[in-house]
Formats: sequence, structure tokens, C-alpha cells
Amino acid sequence: MDEPFLYDGGEISDEFRKGITCVRIGPQVTTIASGAFARCHCLTDVQFNERLQVVEDYAFEYCTELRSVTIPSTVTELGKRAFMGCRNLTEVRFSEGLRVIGDYAFASCTALRSVFLPRTATHLGRWAFHCCTNLAEVRLNEGLQAIEERSFASCGALRSLAIPSTVTRLGQHAFAVCSSLTEVFFLGSERLLNQEFLDHGHFGGERELLNHAALEEIIRPRENLAFLRCPFVMVKVPVSRALSERIQRLAHECKLSVEERIRGLPRLELMQDGNVVACFPVVRSASEAHFPFGGTSNGFDVQDTNLETSRSMYQVLQWVAFHELKESSTLIELALWKSRIDGARNVSRDDCRVPIPDPVKHLVMEYCGFAEFLRPTMDDT
Repeated sequence: MDEPFLYDGGEISDEFRKGITCVRIGPQVTTIASGAFARCHCLTDVQFNERLQVVEDYAFEYCTELRSVTIPSTVTELGKRAFMGCRNLTEVRFSEGLRVIGDYAFASCTALRSVFLPRTATHLGRWAFHCCTNLAEVRLNEGLQAIEERSFASCGALRSLAIPSTVTRLGQHAFAVCSSLTEVFFLGSERLLNQEFLDHGHFGGERELLNHAALEEIIRPRENLAFLRCPFVMVKVPVSRALSERIQRLAHECKLSVEERIRGLPRLELMQDGNVVACFPVVRSASEAHFPFGGTSNGFDVQDTNLETSRSMYQVLQWVAFHELKESSTLIELALWKSRIDGARNVSRDDCRVPIPDPVKHLVMEYCGFAEFLRPTMDDT
């Protein structure tokens, strides 16, 4: 059948479906019926319309020659097993508007290489991308709320993953047996640093820098073996964006200095976008091996061993605060210099300089509560 088959809705006989190679969804169709094109083994191309809203259960199940799909922006829901077993499907382009991806929707799509969910997606069903063995890249956007049981289990090519802060449900074994998963980011870290420490000059030392209660909440999925048998040894949590913004506001040479120093610190990483990432070692539960596909044992925990992460973050804050205060004192000197120039006559500009003595700067820092906090940084410089 060379001409595209025009689908106007409803069911299609099994005998007729055998020869379909190309489908065009009619302009009036809003729903593709359950099982409409299931097991169309010759189907290679589907042209959706912009009025389609729902792809029902089993609609394209086991269409083994289907290679690429673009879901229109009008589609809000993909039904259960909608594209399950499409083993040659390498690309799925999702559009903003999609909210729900049903159970098993893309399970066993073994050629699928990447999944970029739209910001509108809120729910990933059970086993949605289970056993997509070539799936190497997954982007989950803020707005996603639920990743159900085994949604990405046995995705052996997946190496890195970021869990959005909006996720409130991470189902049992959601990423279990992702045998190449070595890097996991938990977003939603605005509370990772103790705000009392940052906002009120409460510089009590490394032990008081991290908000450990917030860290526990950020990594809550450990309680249901969501990452059972995944090999990652570090959990990575981006630090508050406020800190990154402070670094970006520094003078260019100061910014480069701080960034270079961050790269040399243990348990911290500097991302290309300028964000600082805190790394925490994973401590595996000794009982994890006894719960291969069930149970209630904790899968992992994280520890700031020897306060290495806290100590590194503390140093970064010292460097940033030092450069901020240094810039402030320079601005004060310039302001005083300008005021003397404006009021002086027949005096050279150099003679109008008003340098602020170091003891005065130190007294100002003591008054503001910065002196002890910055003392190691000042000693280094």
C-alpha cells in the first residue's frame, strides 16, 4: 500500500492492517482508538494531525518497523502500551502539552536513544520506558510530579540522570538495574545551605553550613530501592543558585580565580553553566542484595564523610565573601577620592587619594561579623 492510509477513527480489521506502511491521521480525529494499529508490522510512518488529543491503549503496540514519531502539541495523554515493543523506534519527539505517559507506553523500545520530556508532563506511568536498553539520555523537566514503578528500570545505557525538585513520587525500582548509571543529580537544592548561616552572619564553621534535614528530604527516594543495583557511588546536588549568582557578579579576574579554586576542591564540581555541585558519597545498605525485586530495606544513604563537602563549600563562601568585601572597599576608596577631587583646586588627582588603612578594614569586618570567617582567606592572600 504505497499511498498513506487515511485514518478517520474507529477500529481497523486485522486483515486490512497487515499491508499498511504509512498512516495519515484525519483532520477531524481527536482520539486514536485502542489497538487501532497494533501489530502493523509493515508500518514505517505515522502523520499525526494537530487536533489529536489522546492516543489510547495499545494504539501502536508492536509496530516493529516504526522508526520515528512526533507527538503533536494537542495530545495530552498517551495510553497504556501505546508504543510498546516498537523495537526499531529510535526517536520520539514530545511537544509541550503532553501531561501523561501511560503504563508500558514505550516499554521494550530497544532502539530508543533519548527521551526529552516536555515541561507540561506531570506523570510517568509504571514501566513506561522499561527495558529501553539503548536509552542513553533522559531529560526530566521541572513540573514532573510522579515517576511510577520501574518507569526506567533496566535501561542499561543510561549514564546520568537529574531528578526534578517537583517530583513527589518516585516509585519502587523506578531506575533499578540501570547498570551504567554512574551520576545522579537531585535538584531542588535551594535549602541545601543553611540560610541562617548565609543571611545572618552566623559563621559557626563547617558543621553548621549544610542543612542536613533538607539533604535528607532531597534524597528521599532511597527509601524504596528506586536505584536498586545501580553502580553510582556519588549523589550530586546543585548548590543554591544564589551562590552561583554571587560568583558571576564578581570582577572578571576574581571570578576566574574563584572558579579555578573550586575545580581543585574535593567533593565539589563546577558545571558549564556556572552552577556549583556538591557531591556526597553513597553508603549502600548491606541488605540491598537480599531484596532483588521487592522489600522495604533502604537502598542507600549519603554521608558527608569527614565533613569534606561542607569544608569545601565553606572555603568557597570565604573566597566569595573576601572578594566581595575587597571590591566594596575599593568602591569606597574611589568614592572618597572623587569627593576630594570635586572639592579640591590646583591639586593633582594622585594627591587626592584616600586609601583605607588595613586596620580600619579589619575593624569594619569585625563589626559585620566577618573577621573570623575570612581570617584564613586573608592569611592566604
